[in-house]
Order: sequence, then structure tokens, then C-alpha cells
Amino acid sequence: MQLTKFSAAIKPLTLAVGLFSTANAVAYNSIDDFTGIRTVASNLRTSEYIKSDDRLDQINMLINEHRFRDHLIRWEKRTMFLSSINAIIENEDFQTIVSMGYQAVPLIIREIENHPSTLVWALNLIYKQKITNDPKATISDACKQWVKKLKI
Repeated sequence: MQLTKFSAAIKPLTLAVGLFSTANAVAYNSIDDFTGIRTVASNLRTSEYIKSDDRLDQINMLINEHRFRDHLIRWEKRTMFLSSINAIIENEDFQTIVSMGYQAVPLIIREIENHPSTLVWALNLIYKQKITNDPKATISDACKQWVKKLKI
């Protein structure tokens, strides 16, 4: 009776020792032979999940774009005639655009590429750096430099 318990306890230990002793000799892709991971991508449920996840990403992108446009339009209307830099960047809509962080970057790039504006300052705040320290640089120059640096 004791021998049965002992042999049952030894099997898992033997397997574990065998796995650890060959761990260095096993190739990364060897796991495919034991797990069937290669077949997961062809699994219909997994495929449908990936497609639905892609759709959610697209929906989130559209929501972010709509949110960005909404705040951009309001910010432009409210700051159009202001000369105070503080008033322009402390505007609630501008701050909301900045708070969108890296999600807003492609939208800002597209906007300043077509219409250079003080919106470029949002990139300075998102990246916590200026694109240039040249005191002669114009808003248009800064826009071109950010577009060149970030456009893919």
C-alpha cells in the first residue's frame, strides 16, 4: 500500500525533473508540438473574437476622432482672436485634447500638416519637449518639423 502511494508521488516528480533537464535543449517553437498553438488561429471562435476586437479598435478610433474634432472646433472658435498663450493653452478644450495623449497625436499631425496652427503646442505638452529651440522658428516651422518627425 505504501509502495503505491510512493510510486504515484514519484511520477510527477520524474516528469518535472525531465522537463527541467531538457529545458535548455528545447527550441522555442517546440511548444507547438505539445500545445497545438498553431491551430488556435484557425479556431473559428478565436478568429471571430479577433475580428470583433478589431471592430472595437475601429469604433474606439472613430470615437476618439469625433471627440478630438469636437474639442478642436470649440477650441478654435473660443481662442480664434486671443493673443495670450496662456489663455490659448489653458482653454478647457485644448486641455482635453492634450489629455487624450498619444491617441490624439495622429489626429494632431493630420490637422497641423494641412493647417499649421498653435495646436502644435499640444504636441509639446504630450511629448514634454519642444521640437526646436530656435527663437526664429514660426508656428508653421514647428508644425513642419513635428510632422516630419512623427509622420509614418
